[in-house]
Amino acid sequence: MRYFFAWLGSKRAAKREVAEPGCLLDRAANANLPVPAGGIVLHNFYELAREESVIAEKDGRITPLVPDSLHDLLFNLARFPQLDEVMVIRPLLPTGFGPTSAPVRLDDVAQLTNSLCEGWSVQDGRRDLLLITLPQREVAGTAVTQPNAVTDQITLPEGQLDLPQLGGWQRSDASLPPYAQRLQMLLRGLRRTFGDEGWEITWVDDGRICWLWELKPVG
Repeated sequence: MRYFFAWLGSKRAAKREVAEPGCLLDRAANANLPVPAGGIVLHNFYELAREESVIAEKDGRITPLVPDSLHDLLFNLARFPQLDEVMVIRPLLPTGFGPTSAPVRLDDVAQLTNSLCEGWSVQDGRRDLLLITLPQREVAGTAVTQPNAVTDQITLPEGQLDLPQLGGWQRSDASLPPYAQRLQMLLRGLRRTFGDEGWEITWVDDGRICWLWELKPVG
């Protein structure tokens, strides 16, 4: 049986031989860490689109030949959930992500199909694409959590700070900004889920939830 997508949190990305960045987000969502809703459109779907002659490839550039048919394949044959939220497309590469698309609505045929083809065009070999809901951004940055450390290193647009690690059932420091308290909780959940082995994350805080946007091992 051919599978055409793997929803984040289904714990199926590894079974479908998706690259590590997608597998890590899948595992994080399965562990109930705050990962935005999304799914991985698998390489099998790209192959299906070629078989159905709804896309074309020339000199490494992929374009939609029949946008309506490509859109129909994704939602009616592959049955990808048609969410109302604005999403972005992130090409999955062996050790990271390709360029993130401009925001798209899934009901906008031209916008979505062009973005799918642009994502496929930056990949060689496997062509798996992450379609993920785009959170509102109030604060965003990166964080590094190291083994046996007492603080995590946070990078923000305006500079860096050391954020005390939470252990056990320890509460966040109420004197910290709310986003920092939520980030502390996210990083503690990350260590519980993946182990205290050294991780770097990209995070986005929307004023209510601190979302895990990207995760990779340190080193």
